[in-house]
Amino acid sequence: MSIPAPKPDNEPARLAQLRALMVLDSGPEAVFDNLTRLASTVCGTAIGLISLIDADRQWFKAQTGLPDMRETPRDLAFCAHAILDDALLEVPDARQDARFADNPLVTGAPQFRFYAGAPLVLPGGERVGTLCVIGREEQTLSAQQADILRALARIATDTLQMRRDLIASVLLARSDHEQILAASEAQHRAIVEEQSELISLALPDGTLVYVNPAYARHFGRTPVQLTGHNLFDYVEPSDRGIVRERIAWVLSTGQMLAGENKMHARNGSEVWVAWTNSVQLMPDGSRLLRSVGRDVSARQRAETALRSSQAFLTRTERVAGVGGWELDLRSNSVTWSAETRRIHEVPDSFQPTLDSAIQFYAPEARPVIEAAVRNGMQSGQGWDLELPLITFNGRQIWARAVGEVEFEAGVAVKLVGAFQDISTRKQLEQRAADSERFVREVTDNLPVRIAYVDRELRYHFVNRAHCERFGLAREQIIGRSRNELLGAQLTAALAGKVAAVLAGTPQHFEFDEVVGGRPRRIESRLLPDFAGDGSVKGFFTTGIDITERSQAEQALRVLSTILEVSTDVVVQADLHGQIIYMNPAARRVLGLLAGTPLAGRKVSDLHNAHDNQRLQGEVMAALQQHGVWQGETTLLVAGGHSLPVSHLLIAHHGADGRIERMSAVMRDMSAEVAGRLQAARQTATLRSVTEALPAIVSAVDSALRYRFVNSAFEQWHGLRRDQVLGRSALDLLSPDDVQRSRHWAERALAGEAVQFERHYPARPGQPTLAVSYIPVRLDSGEVDGFVGVALDITPHRQEQVRLQALAERDPLTGLLNRAGFGARLQAALQAGDGPALALLYIDLDHFKPVNDKHGHPMGDQLLKAYAKRLQGLVRPTDAVARLGGDEFAILLLGLREPAAAQTVAAKVLEASHAPFMIGALQLQIGASVGVAIGSDAQGDDAAQELLQRADAQLYRAKQGGRGRQAGEASAWASLDNPGRHNSA
Repeated sequence: MSIPAPKPDNEPARLAQLRALMVLDSGPEAVFDNLTRLASTVCGTAIGLISLIDADRQWFKAQTGLPDMRETPRDLAFCAHAILDDALLEVPDARQDARFADNPLVTGAPQFRFYAGAPLVLPGGERVGTLCVIGREEQTLSAQQADILRALARIATDTLQMRRDLIASVLLARSDHEQILAASEAQHRAIVEEQSELISLALPDGTLVYVNPAYARHFGRTPVQLTGHNLFDYVEPSDRGIVRERIAWVLSTGQMLAGENKMHARNGSEVWVAWTNSVQLMPDGSRLLRSVGRDVSARQRAETALRSSQAFLTRTERVAGVGGWELDLRSNSVTWSAETRRIHEVPDSFQPTLDSAIQFYAPEARPVIEAAVRNGMQSGQGWDLELPLITFNGRQIWARAVGEVEFEAGVAVKLVGAFQDISTRKQLEQRAADSERFVREVTDNLPVRIAYVDRELRYHFVNRAHCERFGLAREQIIGRSRNELLGAQLTAALAGKVAAVLAGTPQHFEFDEVVGGRPRRIESRLLPDFAGDGSVKGFFTTGIDITERSQAEQALRVLSTILEVSTDVVVQADLHGQIIYMNPAARRVLGLLAGTPLAGRKVSDLHNAHDNQRLQGEVMAALQQHGVWQGETTLLVAGGHSLPVSHLLIAHHGADGRIERMSAVMRDMSAEVAGRLQAARQTATLRSVTEALPAIVSAVDSALRYRFVNSAFEQWHGLRRDQVLGRSALDLLSPDDVQRSRHWAERALAGEAVQFERHYPARPGQPTLAVSYIPVRLDSGEVDGFVGVALDITPHRQEQVRLQALAERDPLTGLLNRAGFGARLQAALQAGDGPALALLYIDLDHFKPVNDKHGHPMGDQLLKAYAKRLQGLVRPTDAVARLGGDEFAILLLGLREPAAAQTVAAKVLEASHAPFMIGALQLQIGASVGVAIGSDAQGDDAAQELLQRADAQLYRAKQGGRGRQAGEASAWASLDNPGRHNSA
């Protein structure tokens, strides 16, 4: 059911004007046709109209896409609604709009769906029609399309107004001419006086001798006032030269001459007047200049506007990049508009064909456009594609190709369409995509949760921090609400904040939540997102984890409380030493009652002259450099007594980096001073005892900082006592010493007295020390470090080693035998070196054939040569052994990383596979290696357990095909590693 549009009160007058326009403007109008075609192309619709509306109907001054329709009843016209408002009327889907859902043009042919129309409103306020576009599919205009449609409507309005003004002027001039011819000479004067034309008589020099009322009114004067003035006074100065030439020619030739020039109107503005100048002979034979003028400013403005409109139309086509094309299927002729030719960058001589037109598309786009054309010719369906194009000059652009097929008697006869350069839009889309990626990259790398939520509380955007908060991928969050993601409703407080921001009020608040099983404090901001009409579309949300800051603020409050109840003296002063704060403990010590003003009290009042001199000198210099100073001073307390105090001074800097104030914390250390004297006596006694001992003595605290060392320690390490005391053993000892002693130090700090030996092969004489770590316990039983005593047992150990070497060496190769290797391994484990060692178990491949073929003596020579190769692969501190037959082992000590064992194993394989020259024979064997890395055990079975692990890996290597190395999974990639070799 259609809804009739209300009819304006001035309908009769407007209708008369409109009918006059239609009559006078009948015939083809290229401008209006171009406007409808351009509007349809830019908006992507099949239909474009310029419609004019009267009381009963609408009819089309220009149209494209509706060849069989010329007018419709007004109650069916969408345009009857569009002219009721100055705004653009847009109907995305007429079926969903109550005004048009039952309209026969929607329910039946031609089945309108989309409509957008801009009203045509003349300067007098008359609403005469619309420029509209119509589609048969649902659609919404972009902001750019809407702006262009409005601009084209303004051009159409200006063109209608110019036509009306021009026609009215012509009719008026014709009417005046007929009246003059019909009037009698007696009436001539009266007619001239009443004319609207400007009529004047002037002497050859331009002096006015007569003007009619219209002439006088035009210049804001009366005829009497103008008479005697010179007509050139009212001519625009820039036009006076040409006007003088015209008048001189008329007066000299006696012929009539028409022309236009600019004049000054009564309000001082410039107007255009069209003059017809002729000679009027007076009875005495003299000549006067007779001028008849008509104000043609409106026409000039209309022509200027028309030129501007046409230029604007051309620019719009150029800016929009829209051109037309046509293919006549009967003649196979292709026609391109100038804009289409410009888009393709073809020369003027280029004549397009169907094949050449297709070839302009990029290779990957040609099948797409060819398929669209074939489908259109078969089904009648049009196409609207965006495809890459390569111009005649080789430049690649993006083009929108729109086309449809025209049929006659069911046969396709013509393809028509439009072509638009959309490269700029594509570039903008790419920039937008790049910008979006940039924004996402920035937001994803901020430690802040950032999101956008709509009114349904569903996420439209989340950054990486939000994804991590939910533990989900971005795709799993977008479109879902917080309640859905967390499986819980908003708290009442949080729901209130959300309601407030959706009402348009920004929110800033803090709340607690559990993330990853831990309570966290979140600072959140909610900012409303307003639509153009002022409504809230959704809101932006940011969240910062302020748990640490909140805890710090809580800690600061606790600290303030501690200062108030602390027994330490706390004083704060400005840079000039004026005291500005004292805690209660300071007031008690100094004998000041609570609330006593501090004005006039200075820091210098708290200390003696010696300490004040230190504070002003070395202490202030330290504050300037480090911002803090700690030392000992004395505090002058109530009663005139001096109290020794430990003094901590802290500098507080301003924004300019300068010290603004200082805080001092002072603690009574009377008991400590007394204890220090006693400790000094004990230390002197201890030093005397330890200096007399033939041992290296040291004492460390629980942080391994040296408290005491004797002279033997200084000589052993080559360091003075003042270079050692107070420093950590971790800083002074070599990394190897630290690593080898760490295990024993940890046991001593755990309360166990430990003893071990430490051999130093790199030192002269290769000394061996017997070391004891004895824990130092406080009265409470707590371990407060340990004392280390080291005795030189080198002679004893050397004799022991000599004796053991006789029983621990393989007589054939000189390597360690099984017993010697076991002893070396057991010693390393007992010394705490187990975590940083590796055991390589080696079994020779293809050795038995050497014995069988060349005899055991040759086999023995080969074993000795092989043993020598193994010793050349390792460090002097490592151990190489022949465990029996063709089995060997290597013990690597002090490994920094497991990969080093793998590297040595690879070298063993390489050395095993290299040929051996024994006399004149070249022998070839191979080997398999099993590797076990690290052991924390130290018992009697630890060495055997490590050997078994290495043997198990050797078995794996042989099972894998021999000529390989195999290691434990925790430190090995696989059997197929870079150290793999195949047997020869």
